[in-house]
Amino acid sequence: MASLVVFPFKTEDPAVVSRNVQIAAGHASVAEVLCVSSERGTTYEGVNAGISSIVEATGTPVGLIIQARIGSKRPGKGDGMNTGLHHFVDGAHDRLHFYDSDITSFDETWITKAEKAADQGFDIVRHYFPRSSTDGMVTWMITRPGFAFLFPKSDLSLIDQPLGGELLLSRGAAETLASDSWVQDQSDWGIDTLITFSAVRHGMSIAEVYIPQGKVHKLYGQLSDIRRMVIECFSAMQDLRNQTPGQHITHHVEPSGEAPSSITSKIGYDYGTTLELIPSVFTDRQLELLSTLPGLANEGMISAHTGRVSFMDEDLWREVYIVLLVEFARDDEDWEELLFLLWVVRVLAYTREVAANGYEQAMKYLKGTIRHYREGQSHGNI
Repeated sequence: MASLVVFPFKTEDPAVVSRNVQIAAGHASVAEVLCVSSERGTTYEGVNAGISSIVEATGTPVGLIIQARIGSKRPGKGDGMNTGLHHFVDGAHDRLHFYDSDITSFDETWITKAEKAADQGFDIVRHYFPRSSTDGMVTWMITRPGFAFLFPKSDLSLIDQPLGGELLLSRGAAETLASDSWVQDQSDWGIDTLITFSAVRHGMSIAEVYIPQGKVHKLYGQLSDIRRMVIECFSAMQDLRNQTPGQHITHHVEPSGEAPSSITSKIGYDYGTTLELIPSVFTDRQLELLSTLPGLANEGMISAHTGRVSFMDEDLWREVYIVLLVEFARDDEDWEELLFLLWVVRVLAYTREVAANGYEQAMKYLKGTIRHYREGQSHGNI
């Protein structure tokens, strides 16, 4: 088996990207590495400068290209991944790996574990790993709840990290995704959601391999750093409202181990500066939109800037989310701002009321909440 490894990137540290490229190029299973840049900027130039030495050291071809314009959404990560996907489909390699380029804990075991799982016949291999209890808040508060609400009888909400950019595709899986118009349309942050959804809809078998050292990467200051991701991942979920996935697939999850202290002690974002994002006064139109939400959410948001955020617990978030699935309008500035702020308050409330009590309790709570959402929807309680 010969594999292609693709690293999409934008403005990451060139030294980190080059290090990861060299690790991949040096792996026995890897026949080619492709770096896909969103722009011809500083990172592009830095990576380009080191390619010849990587090729000389490993003997593996390394390419560097600018991503193509493929989807209809904002040009972003989706165009980068789909560019790599089409490069693979047009070639002759057997397997395709994707890895986020900014992972400082990346090593050869990421590739090895994926290859071993693929050897067992799985269509897709996804990497999952321990994360800070306040990291992965788009996954825990947007994507997995959405899958649980919309598709409670499918396996979608059971996938540990549905937004993970680290996965292996068999040739058959890659060809299916490359011909799926829903996946190809997702040129933005929604790409991961649609890859996960498409895999289940097409009945692909999925293995999840555990990476004990975790995905160490740059975390955030204010949660405004990932505002666009929140909006685009929710929008992708909203687009799926009337779709029907398969229900059950072959899904194997490698048992996890104890999370290292470097993960359990890490803070995923700055609480204080994030609280400052909540306005003390909303515009008249924003107040009008807030009035469409459950009363407690509407009233709570008005005073949330004072730090009183505990009202946004998991049950109220479920009610808010269900309304947003119907009412939210993408590209409407007021709706986008309110979606982001509602999510911010939910994350702040979880951080204050749950995560502050310790890593193990936080993880138990997050997993239990997804189960609660899934079972509630299955029994018609939403």
